[in-house]
Amino acid sequence: MGTREVDEMKGISKRSLKNGMIIAILSISQIPLSFAGWEVTWIDRFDETGVNWDNWTPQIQANYNNEVQCYTDDDSSAQKNYDVSDDTLKIIARKQNISCPGLGGANKSWTSGRLNSKDKAEFLYGRIEARIRFLELKGGSWPAFWMLENRIAENPFKGDNDTINWPNPGAGEIDVWEWFSNDGDRYITNFFNTGNCGSDVRVSYPGGAPDVLAFHTYAIEWTADNITFFFNNTVVVEQDLSNCAQYEEPMFILLNVAMGGSLGGTIDPQLNNATMEVDYVAHCVKSDLNEYQECNESTPFISDEDNDGVSTDLDQCPNTPEGTVVDQNGCELVTQPQVVAPAPQISDQQVISLFSDSYSNIANIDYNPDWQQATQVTQIDIAGNNILKYAGLNYQGTDFGDNKQDVTNMDNVHLDYWTYNATELEFFLISSGPQERSFVIDVQQQGWQSLVIPLSSFSDVDLADIFQLKVEGNGTVYLDNIYFSSDSEALTDGDMDGVQDNDDQCANTPTGVEVDAAGCALEVNIAPTVSLIATQGGVTITSVITDAGSVTIEANVVDENQGDEHTYVWTVSAVSEFDKNDNAISFDPSGLANVQISITVVASDSAQTTLSDETTITLSVVTPATQVEPETQNSDSAGGSINLFILFGLLLLHIIRQISKGIRT
Repeated sequence: MGTREVDEMKGISKRSLKNGMIIAILSISQIPLSFAGWEVTWIDRFDETGVNWDNWTPQIQANYNNEVQCYTDDDSSAQKNYDVSDDTLKIIARKQNISCPGLGGANKSWTSGRLNSKDKAEFLYGRIEARIRFLELKGGSWPAFWMLENRIAENPFKGDNDTINWPNPGAGEIDVWEWFSNDGDRYITNFFNTGNCGSDVRVSYPGGAPDVLAFHTYAIEWTADNITFFFNNTVVVEQDLSNCAQYEEPMFILLNVAMGGSLGGTIDPQLNNATMEVDYVAHCVKSDLNEYQECNESTPFISDEDNDGVSTDLDQCPNTPEGTVVDQNGCELVTQPQVVAPAPQISDQQVISLFSDSYSNIANIDYNPDWQQATQVTQIDIAGNNILKYAGLNYQGTDFGDNKQDVTNMDNVHLDYWTYNATELEFFLISSGPQERSFVIDVQQQGWQSLVIPLSSFSDVDLADIFQLKVEGNGTVYLDNIYFSSDSEALTDGDMDGVQDNDDQCANTPTGVEVDAAGCALEVNIAPTVSLIATQGGVTITSVITDAGSVTIEANVVDENQGDEHTYVWTVSAVSEFDKNDNAISFDPSGLANVQISITVVASDSAQTTLSDETTITLSVVTPATQVEPETQNSDSAGGSINLFILFGLLLLHIIRQISKGIRT
């Protein structure tokens, strides 16, 4: 099954009955301490005519521990490795050379069988039990009944995060019964994980190795904090897992017979075949409805009226709809936050943010550095908010070594977390060295939890040189709003405009720009431009007629600074009296001689630093010509000629008279 998405981790999908069995993909979560008996959720009685491939997968690609066998899927040939008959399963190892199909044609000297229930029957807590015997004592055989966490990178692959390498969290191992004939007087119970959880305990058979030839029941009872091993329903080993980060997610069952290898050892040359016979394999959950102390063919099936995988007597939410994933109480399991974390209320001037949509996060930060962790890190969107998701957490780092942070002026580190199944969490600050210190979180499930951790909690860490964070724990955890914060607001001027950030209404003002008291850029003052227009009798003029009425000169101003007001200073030549009305003057031109009038205006704006413009207009004064009455006599050219003729005649007459007087004398 690989890593279950969080909505599959501690719940059970509804299944219909098939061949009289409930195929419980996931079992019940945390089981009450007080109970009377067990109820079966899943069982294979091996009472059909062959292997029930709905329950099992032949793992033909397996090749580990220098073993010599080739695992096959052969359940029908004369040399078959699986035989279901007489209500038991026989896994038969056979001495025969083979070009192994599952191993790319590699030559092997034995064939055998290995079955697993991955993706078909997986369980979280409860009792897992099998009745087994082994029919050969000669050396070299290595049969086992065991379990693996379901995110291991082994066949079959479903693509649901089944990418974890053994024995990391998600790929841990529990050996319920492991026996090898070269040390046949005892069998092995064991754990393989990365947290040193549990230990190898070897249980001796009362009658020595020959006891393995008879059927015995081997079982574990498993809770989040404890695993107890049983031999014929007698406790032989008990392991405390209360501080273990593994074995809190679903596991599947394996049955196999290996030959030789690191534990099987030397194979007896007289050995030609070896058979493990399995009567049944079953999974049970606790119940108050009976007193059955074993999990076998006689144990009652789970009484589950709404078929959600939770016994009716324990179901706090009856009538759950078909297909609903439920928790240990039979109620719908919420495996992911449905709302965002509370919005931070601290101003960004008091924060150094590592991961939050509410602030600007520092640059050069790696949320998933390769520290060989098993944790699967993704970022998901919930209601438009980015959230970190740690699935299958063992440990997970955040690295900003290329942008180390001095947090000596900060007081706290803040984070919000949400989980439905984590039981342990520790938060670490790390400075160069490295020097690290953890803070143990009191885990609360279901609902966003906001933590404000005083930096004083991290003694031995250099707060002037923080470059990593780390989270250790288990389960699936969602994180948001990871930041350092100060209790008091610092007086800062981020854009260096002379206005403190807490008063600055216009952040990020460009350098050198003059600002007002609110930190906003002052308006740049641009000088106005002014022009003059002269009118007389409502008509625009360039010269003044003295008898045409009053003359008006108007100043028109254009100013890009729309809020500016303007004042006007007028200078007028050749006119002694004029009326002034702000941006206009007027005068009476009658009585003016033939002169040139020069009119100048200076227009000034109202800015703090006043800017002005000046212009001049020149007008000519025109006096109309004097009117002359027309003559009554004809004044054309012919009349002029006649007058001259008369004058000439009179002159001639006068001369003649003078001559006459002289003769008389």
